[in-house]
Amino acid sequence: MALRGDLRHLSLVNIIQINCTERNQARVQLRREGQTGEIYFQDGEIVHAAMDTRTGEEVVYELLTWQDGEFELEMDIAPPAHTVTTSWSNLLLEGMHALDEGFAATPEELPMIEEEPTMARLNDLLKEMAGEIPGFIATDVVGMDGISIAGYTADPSFNAEAASAQFALVMKLVQKTVGTLKAGELEDNLVTTDRAYILTRMLGDGSYYLGIAVDKNAASLGNLRMVTRQFADALWGALPRAKR
Repeated sequence: MALRGDLRHLSLVNIIQINCTERNQARVQLRREGQTGEIYFQDGEIVHAAMDTRTGEEVVYELLTWQDGEFELEMDIAPPAHTVTTSWSNLLLEGMHALDEGFAATPEELPMIEEEPTMARLNDLLKEMAGEIPGFIATDVVGMDGISIAGYTADPSFNAEAASAQFALVMKLVQKTVGTLKAGELEDNLVTTDRAYILTRMLGDGSYYLGIAVDKNAASLGNLRMVTRQFADALWGALPRAKR
């Protein structure tokens, strides 16, 4: 049975995040104004994309520019070819940077991203912040599209990409709720479990957030909020920017 819907209600970015983090074998077909494209998922990655006679990553970049249209998602469909080798998170990162620039992305047209020294500085800040938080487990800087920009963890088994994708959906829902209540600007959100605190703090203009998980029995919530607030501006300043 196929799942059908409208890209205005469920974007291709979310479709990709869900299928890759859940490691589905699936095919999503997209239709708009007489055009049809398709993307195949397998083992947590995008492995094939096709539109007309074109295949590969350039098709993914173009489909990411579609803001409307219809989609049809079918499970357990094997890919007919393997034409995509870039990880799904990097595809989304490059595609979203290009979309922000206002054009349909192809690898040749993508803006250059300053990774040094800003990325090195970003990673250093995350490590420094982790050292000031008792019970630290993991932290990530994440775009509101669910793409992890940088992270640091004390637990190598922690799946940062999956957590980032899921918490982006949570943050969008929290933002919507805060807006509906007219309660002001969202600063942070706290999830408490029997073992951990998971704090997410908005960065800069709200297009990124800092997520951090700590051991509830070892951490102080007051210290956690204070330290993340102290580092928020520096983290925002270290985020890579597309060169105009």
